[in-house]
Amino acid sequence: MQNKLYSGLQPSNNTHAYWGPSPSQPFSHNQLNGPNNGTSPMEGETHPLAVPVPNRNAKSPPKSNNTHAYWGPSPSQPFSHNQLNGSKNGASLMEGETHPLAVPVPHRNAKSKPKRNRRVLIFSSAASLFVLFGALFLVTQFISRSSHNVTLYQVNVQNVTQNVGGGGIVFPLQQLAVTYPESEQAVSVLVHAGDTVWPNQPLIQLDNKQLNIQIKQAADDVSAAQAYLNSVSASGSAVAIAQAQQQYDLAKNRYNSLVAQASSLTLHRGNLVAPMGGVVTEVDINPGQAFAANTPLLTIMDESSVIVHVKIPLADLNQVHIGQSAEVTPSALPNINLTGQVSSIIPQADPQTDTFEVWVKIPNADKNLLPGMSAFVRIQSSSRAFVVPRLAVLNTDRDSSVFVVRNEHAYLQRVHIIGRSISSLYIDAGLSSHDDVVLVGSYQLHDGEQVHAVRVEKYISD
Repeated sequence: MQNKLYSGLQPSNNTHAYWGPSPSQPFSHNQLNGPNNGTSPMEGETHPLAVPVPNRNAKSPPKSNNTHAYWGPSPSQPFSHNQLNGSKNGASLMEGETHPLAVPVPHRNAKSKPKRNRRVLIFSSAASLFVLFGALFLVTQFISRSSHNVTLYQVNVQNVTQNVGGGGIVFPLQQLAVTYPESEQAVSVLVHAGDTVWPNQPLIQLDNKQLNIQIKQAADDVSAAQAYLNSVSASGSAVAIAQAQQQYDLAKNRYNSLVAQASSLTLHRGNLVAPMGGVVTEVDINPGQAFAANTPLLTIMDESSVIVHVKIPLADLNQVHIGQSAEVTPSALPNINLTGQVSSIIPQADPQTDTFEVWVKIPNADKNLLPGMSAFVRIQSSSRAFVVPRLAVLNTDRDSSVFVVRNEHAYLQRVHIIGRSISSLYIDAGLSSHDDVVLVGSYQLHDGEQVHAVRVEKYISD
């Protein structure tokens, strides 16, 4: 039988020697006292084949990180008893001795302290960096949420020139319908539509006989009323005198009216004449036709100047004044721009279009504008206002507002717009000089939010 030497524990107070090839197979008494040994080992002696085995009742010593010698090329291939006590060695190894071929092998349960410390240090550093970057991220997010980055624009009062415009219809400066206050008959019509006439030019020939008869009859009525008044006055009755006086006054007024017509500017030698110069636009009487009193017989229009009745938005009411210069462009002649002047402002609003009417007088010597034509009018207005970029104004058409920044907080402020250009709006109320308004970033803000100004612009030109 080939016996192996088991080692790995040094004998101590907690171990007892059990002689045999293994703790579970101890040598018998005869085997121990055989011829190879001669005598049995005495108490305290160590047999060459003794295997120190821990006492089952004894507590195991604490494990350590120290290495233990396992006799052999490797722990899995230990030397046999004969190999350890062969001819090369001459004698068996004693307890505590180290064989020349022994390989010290680390204990399987042992751990390297330097490696463990290094791993702990790396893990702690990584954890610290993670916590640091996490805190940095949270702080950045908190700052970005609590304070918006915005670009500001500093407003100032400036002189602005703007055009207040609207469309309108061309009307003649003056147009007159020619009438006669009495019933009469037209003997002949001396003009036609489209004719140019001058003041006091004969237009219609009337029957003078009728007018003379009416004047003679009125004179007779006056004489009769005068005689009756004289006779009543002699009787002394107050009521009769008052009635007679009233009849006389009526007859006298009738006579004076007829005489005035016969000598008026519209009637000369029995002819109805033009009260002004212009163009005859309508003729409503024919030769030999009788007409009633105050019936329009023809129409004369003055074309030397025209008036454009313009519809201007009510929002621009304060920008229009009498005497302002205006530029008029006929719709049928877009390449022609005529200069006019505001002559009247009609103080009445059109509820259907939210506009008011302005009259612009334009010289029309070249006859470029005809009554009934449509035209667009631009009225030049100069005023002082805050010029704000369109980008900074919320709701530019109605209920306009801006964010004004004070003490790093943005406050919503209502403003009143009086005009506009391509890229700017003109504001006359709601702002103060040197106010900082939010130019970029206003659509993400709420009233009173904290902001961070990354840039301030002071002037933007169109």
